[in-house]
Amino acid sequence: MAKAPEFKAFWDAYGKKRDRGAAEKVWKRLSARDRIAAVEGIAAYREACRRDGVAMMYGQGYLSHRRWEDEEDADLSQPRREGLLFAGQGDGLPELEAFEDMDVW
Repeated sequence: MAKAPEFKAFWDAYGKKRDRGAAEKVWKRLSARDRIAAVEGIAAYREACRRDGVAMMYGQGYLSHRRWEDEEDADLSQPRREGLLFAGQGDGLPELEAFEDMDVW
């Protein structure tokens, strides 16, 4: 197995340099195999975000949500809505269009 990269290698490759401390905490909990996969998956994730017109997560979010494991054709522009109750779904509240425009967190 290849040697797992250090956090600095991930941080430099990821490029969106916000909230380093939170990202580093998640990084430390990853296995060596996951660290390698996370770094190798950055380019595909960046391209999917560009294609779908959504901003990349901060590094902590990318690592916590294991975005390198996403399927290539996953549409990142649509939030996951399973189990969520949205206004206007039989609750007597008016439909709120803002929910339709939400970005992925």
